[in-house]
Amino acid sequence: MLKLLSASRHHPYLPGLENPQLIRVNLSGSRFEFQVPAYLDIRTVEKLNPIDLRLDIHNLRYFSRASPDFCSATLFNRDLDFYSTPCGVKSIGTIGVVAMVERVDCLPNGMNCLNPAHFEQVVMRLLHRLGPGNPGFWKKIAPVNWRVFCRGDSTWINCEMRNDIDAILKPTPYDNMQFTSFAITALDERHILRVMHNTLGYAPEPFVQKVRGQICRSVKLTLSDDVKARMAAVKARWPNAKVSEFREPEQWTYPKWRKGHADLGEPNIVVSKLGSPPPELKL
Repeated sequence: MLKLLSASRHHPYLPGLENPQLIRVNLSGSRFEFQVPAYLDIRTVEKLNPIDLRLDIHNLRYFSRASPDFCSATLFNRDLDFYSTPCGVKSIGTIGVVAMVERVDCLPNGMNCLNPAHFEQVVMRLLHRLGPGNPGFWKKIAPVNWRVFCRGDSTWINCEMRNDIDAILKPTPYDNMQFTSFAITALDERHILRVMHNTLGYAPEPFVQKVRGQICRSVKLTLSDDVKARMAAVKARWPNAKVSEFREPEQWTYPKWRKGHADLGEPNIVVSKLGSPPPELKL
């Protein structure tokens, strides 16, 4: 309670940050776990019991079509409010934690997400879909702060997608702090796992990075014996394949678009001039 009463915009308070809840997911034999701040209400102090989930990643009925290239299944979604209290208890924003499995439907024959070089290309294709492939009011820049970390048998790509501040007529600190960070890894030949943190509000950058870092350090993926054997075969075939240790943001051209007229049978977004095409996937 003392931390709540002393919270400010520069040092906000997030309930449950010191009492993370364990999330365990069985993904067709592979096991994924991570910890997320336990959040019942603003005065949460107790440690919550683990949550056990299960997803058959090979069952199409659990996936929804996100684009021609990807189908998505949401495993977990929790919004975490952070607070400032100089003028009374007040939420000043949220950090949304989302875990998803993507089925990759755009892989050419011979490509494989268990190959690190192919996996990186799939990640870039996904970032394009979330950027110029999904035009909206704010242009995006990605990948930002690209880095790679290894945990067990898995290689994870960690990066961010941020607003293009130069494209905003009168940017505010609010615009600068609206961003999404990703931790992405391969589950098998055509499925990838991504954990996202969607930030909204006025949280200072160090606070957001602290929360994101705490969650990312807790991720653990134990691949099934079958997937491990297939990964070993991939490594034997492509022994020198690896993920880039560093990447600059892509120089995307965004499409020109307008809102569609539903009464005329138009889609939500009507593109009048195409932007950058999706990056080509190369064997």
